[in-house]
Amino acid sequence: MDIFAHALWTNVVYYKNYKNNLKDRLWAVFFGIMPDLISFVPATLYAFFHSGKDNFVNMSNSQLWVFTWARESYNITHSLVTLALVIAVVLAIRKGKMYWPLLGWGLHIGIDIFTHPSFYQTPFLYPLSGFKNNYAISWSEPVFMLVNYTAIAVLYILIFTVWRRKKQFR
Repeated sequence: MDIFAHALWTNVVYYKNYKNNLKDRLWAVFFGIMPDLISFVPATLYAFFHSGKDNFVNMSNSQLWVFTWARESYNITHSLVTLALVIAVVLAIRKGKMYWPLLGWGLHIGIDIFTHPSFYQTPFLYPLSGFKNNYAISWSEPVFMLVNYTAIAVLYILIFTVWRRKKQFR
């Protein structure tokens, strides 16, 4: 899924529990987009400034370090195994107290498992397994994007009209 949709979905998911805690909600959104930021920012910047006639998809198989970085780091940042290790470290540092915004990262991986059928399939069990979901629907399909952003818009309308109005009557 695109980075904007990841951010919007993460914000919606965390809104109810963190509506009065903007800092933690923004951290959740950050963790919800962080896997793509780490993997794709260098390659995207390179493609933007050096692409010429090529586009990102054509350049993604390049052996330039930015595209090698994107491919290799994608395996790590989109792995539930990596997330589990990070959660274990955070739990150890925080003496058993979970930092819930970190699960925005898990939401990102979960969404990508079902929306990346071919280009950058999500290796969610890396390095334990190379299994990837071959039956996903591409997030870049126009119909999927229309449904996805319509669902996001409906949820934001609900949040900012119905749910906020209910709060005023309590």
